[in-house]
Amino acid sequence: MALFAEDDDWIKARLRLSNVPDSKADTQAIIAEAILRARVRFYHRLGKARVTALLALTDEGSTPTTLDGVLRALAPLVEVKLAYVECLRRLPAAFMDASGDLNQRWNEEAPFRERPRTNLERELIRLTDEIEQDMQMLAGEEAAGEESSIESYDGTPDDTAPLPGDSLFTYTTRCPAED
Repeated sequence: MALFAEDDDWIKARLRLSNVPDSKADTQAIIAEAILRARVRFYHRLGKARVTALLALTDEGSTPTTLDGVLRALAPLVEVKLAYVECLRRLPAAFMDASGDLNQRWNEEAPFRERPRTNLERELIRLTDEIEQDMQMLAGEEAAGEESSIESYDGTPDDTAPLPGDSLFTYTTRCPAED
């Protein structure tokens, strides 16, 4: 089911979830869905033509030397990040009950234990930003080494900057009640 990665087990190993027992069918289902969502996200973000082009690139192994090799090496890493984000959203949830094996189940899902909510939210934002940067590179919107350009718009008209106390809106768009 993996798209760019060797197989699902390769992704699970990078997520440190390869030792989740097969008897934990719910956890296995969540992991499988996370991998599927990663695949779907590639098609949604890049389109079928670009994904096909990336799959056709030659895999240069662990030391890529060309831009095509770098893109082909980056794709499975992004796939792992996408699956990781989905797992972070879904796997940490646990319900306290008297079953007695909650600690064992929680510890089997190693990357998700003992993480405060604020840290989790920050990590999700960081990963989402990283994924978007990588997707821009995979989409061909940005080349390697050109990631430093940042554009922003503060709503200021191009011809003059507002003075302190002025409005960012032009006088033609102001409501008469404001005068």
